[in-house]
Amino acid sequence: MNYAITIARQFGAAGLPVAERLSEKLGIEYYNRELVDRAAEELKIPATEVLEEEELKDEGRDSFFEKLYPLGNGPRNRQDKIFAAQSHVIQRLAESRSCIIVGRCGDFVLNNHKNALHIYLHASMDFRIRNCVDYLKMTEEEAAKVIPKAEKARNSYYRHYTGYMQDDPAHKDFIIDTEKFGVEGTADILSDIARTYLSGR
Repeated sequence: MNYAITIARQFGAAGLPVAERLSEKLGIEYYNRELVDRAAEELKIPATEVLEEEELKDEGRDSFFEKLYPLGNGPRNRQDKIFAAQSHVIQRLAESRSCIIVGRCGDFVLNNHKNALHIYLHASMDFRIRNCVDYLKMTEEEAAKVIPKAEKARNSYYRHYTGYMQDDPAHKDFIIDTEKFGVEGTADILSDIARTYLSGR
């Protein structure tokens, strides 16, 4: 039976590196930017337009994700269409194969999936700043400014579409501190859980 693992994460908590290593350990694909490309294809718009409007909300227009040009019929209508398209893509992927979904409210979208594991990754601010410097090539000053802005935009987006915060334990199966276990250790933990509780069901 196909299974799905969704990963929500704090900005800078190494969610993508964890997804990459977990993908390698389990031999299944992870989807992050591909979700944008497929949603854009479904909407028949350039993928850059999805990226530009993703995680924007009316009350968060001054956020890290703000763009400069108009949003057609309005930001909410545009975002709703993008969210719906990405949700359809995620659902189709989960129905057709085992996969890892990074972000995009995957736990909410796959809430009724019979064989899913929902993860939330977090870490201290110091770890997240170091991660942004090492992996995203930011300066420490840039990272310290970007992290809270990105978190505000991400949480606003998540709350708007799901009705709860992304770190709500009621909607997660496991919450893991990536600073404590590291990328490799976190991927090891999740791969063991997946093999034990998902792939054999």
